[in-house]
Amino acid sequence: MKLVRFDQYHLPENKEPISIILGYFDGIHLGHQFLIETARKTAKFSTVLMTFSKPVSTFLNKEKSPAILTSLDDRFRIVSKMGIDQFYVLDIDEDFLNLSPNAFIDLLKKMNVQEVFCGSDFCFGKDRLGKAELLKKFFTTKIVDLIIDHDSKVSSRDIKYLITQGNIPEANRLLGHNFTMSGSVIHGLGIGRRIGIRTMNLKPSDSYVIPRFGVYKTIAYIDGIPHRAITNVGVKPTIDDSQVVTIEIHVMNYTKENYSESIQLEFLEFIRDEKKFSSLEELKKQIESDIKFVFGV
Repeated sequence: MKLVRFDQYHLPENKEPISIILGYFDGIHLGHQFLIETARKTAKFSTVLMTFSKPVSTFLNKEKSPAILTSLDDRFRIVSKMGIDQFYVLDIDEDFLNLSPNAFIDLLKKMNVQEVFCGSDFCFGKDRLGKAELLKKFFTTKIVDLIIDHDSKVSSRDIKYLITQGNIPEANRLLGHNFTMSGSVIHGLGIGRRIGIRTMNLKPSDSYVIPRFGVYKTIAYIDGIPHRAITNVGVKPTIDDSQVVTIEIHVMNYTKENYSESIQLEFLEFIRDEKKFSSLEELKKQIESDIKFVFGV
């Protein structure tokens, strides 16, 4: 799958007509997957999925980055396995958000879009005034019904809420894959080394939604190889009072130094809440108990 990144002033030129799938696609959840699969099976032309470089909400609150389920790299990685021909990333800014619905349609025309696939809740243009039905006046358009689960649509917002509550199995079910954080390994305080339980500290590559503080059963992909892991998400109340959120990963019998290396961390199950212990020795005993529970050793 080819990745093409551009802005509204430098659009990709397509000599042949394309079929485009529109949306932001945070999470690539079950609803997104149904839309993409519908396009893959029925599109008349080369299929292109177009996402945006940032959430629109980025421009509504400039002091705080919105929490996301998937980075651009995550979305590309997931979609690359779904049989789509091209992955378009449109870099957006405030000028783009002020485009009228008709101006957005003009952008699609300039890219030689002939066929559009979108969800029934898709909106576009300034103040989200453009609705999916408007696209039918200009393109062959397939508006795909939303996926309903327990009387409500599958949505990125609800999945984020589940993650903040520690309900990882339900979040993963609605995602259709495991919630994953990508990032790099950074130096920590060295507490794990001091108590004989080595950990890797993950610096997320983007502003992912932060799971409920606590201990999780996870899978860490290091050099593309999966390793069973136990992960603590929280502020380390036993160690300091900084309230800085950290993500610490322990992989059984793994001793390699991985600083600056990129890893992916899949969340599987919430084990227990984070708590403050009276000593490092008490903390060590609890971690050893967690390891026994997760690894069965």
